[in-house]
Amino acid sequence: MAIAPTTPEEDARIDFTQPVASWPDVNNIVVRLCSNYARLLDVNVQGEPDDFLLWEAVDLRATFADPAKPPDVEHLCLAILVLEGACTNLASANWDGLIEGAIAAMTGGQPALSVCARPEDLRNPAPRGRLIKFHGCALLATHNEAVYRPFLVARQSQINGWAAWPESAAVRGRLVDLVSTKPTLMIGLSAQDANIQALFAQAAAQMAWRWPSDPPSFVFSANELGVDHQGLLQNVYRQDMRPGNRQQIVDEARIQAYAKPLLLALVLHLLCSKVRALVDLAPGALPVADRQSLQDGVIALRDQLAAIVTPNPLAFINAFIDQWGRSLHLIRNGSLTHAAGRYQPLTVESVANIATNPGLPASGLRETAVAVGLIGYGVSRGEWQIDAPASNAVRDGMFRLHAPSGEAKVFLTSGPTSALQLKQDGHVVDAEEPIVIHGHKLVPAMARSPRAAPGRTGRRVIREVSLASLLESSATLDELFQRFRMELAI
Repeated sequence: MAIAPTTPEEDARIDFTQPVASWPDVNNIVVRLCSNYARLLDVNVQGEPDDFLLWEAVDLRATFADPAKPPDVEHLCLAILVLEGACTNLASANWDGLIEGAIAAMTGGQPALSVCARPEDLRNPAPRGRLIKFHGCALLATHNEAVYRPFLVARQSQINGWAAWPESAAVRGRLVDLVSTKPTLMIGLSAQDANIQALFAQAAAQMAWRWPSDPPSFVFSANELGVDHQGLLQNVYRQDMRPGNRQQIVDEARIQAYAKPLLLALVLHLLCSKVRALVDLAPGALPVADRQSLQDGVIALRDQLAAIVTPNPLAFINAFIDQWGRSLHLIRNGSLTHAAGRYQPLTVESVANIATNPGLPASGLRETAVAVGLIGYGVSRGEWQIDAPASNAVRDGMFRLHAPSGEAKVFLTSGPTSALQLKQDGHVVDAEEPIVIHGHKLVPAMARSPRAAPGRTGRRVIREVSLASLLESSATLDELFQRFRMELAI
């Protein structure tokens, strides 16, 4: 009770002969204890290990290492940012394995994330990214108690000592290096722990970030910055923070959005930025201003997606992951038969490095991005509306276009191989008049014998459009869009 002092009025209502759960003020007491969790966990139990309260009373294994617990919006969004190459280094004080679980589900268990909970883990390869769990990992401690249980940090004495322990020096050094060299976004971190404050102070002493900077070097996802957040800023900007600019620094370091909406916005912004970058890199003579209009079309589709995030962000991101992964599997392969995991990254490179991929010209992604821009451009002009496919069956396409003259299901393919696979598997058939938009040029069909009679036959056929051919023969966006619309025949 000394850790969560009670008022005289509460003392009068406490009956120590009764179960704690029956006390009228138990909820208030629990709130105070939660604010002092590290001191509470430092209470020793006679004859038990120092971490007894964490390991047994909190039941770390059942509470934080339950494989049946599904990841939430934040974990799924972070997984996307890692797989897309936008976030290669994460640091967390959390013990749970929800980020790892999200990535494993999205990749089908393929190696993507290296988890570091002890110094030796820093030597492991990090295929897509590294997650440094500097307070330990419940999953690893559950599976290998002897090795990882000693690295669980929870007690106040541990938090105070972590900054000086030799066994944490390597992890501490890596974190100091990251804080010194990369801008930091903090989500769900109160920064109240002494070791976190010391870490940022040490990084600032090693190589300080200067203020002002664009973008800001340190940003918190919080409605208001607490005392610990502001104390951290005073350390990292100690050379530049003055009474006259203190409030401006605090305001610039705050994004007034909680984790779920912020990370959802980052995911949609990132993927939109990648598609826009691919539009810029597409071959052809389109001038810069026309490419900007195509990029605006991509933004229009992004905003249409963003409008349906609420009221259930978790349902939205799960559906988005499945549809995005499904679409990219079909674009690249024309089939879902060998799809591994729920998600497919658009590129494994960050936006700035997309152009360095030597396989980009052969991928058809640049041309496919132009197709997306044209679809969005048509939406913004009121030419048509876009909707989700009727079902997740491959034959229902990736999306549907609705125009005053009719509607059609649409397939995007990066090249002839994926298009041929769709046809061979019977997913695109003449009778349904689907639209197949090819990134590359169409492969001419071999002439059949005997030849059909000349002239219009009235037969239903697949409508096939080659973006490579349209880009090659169009000098302006108006010309490109008119030809695109004519070939869609909708």
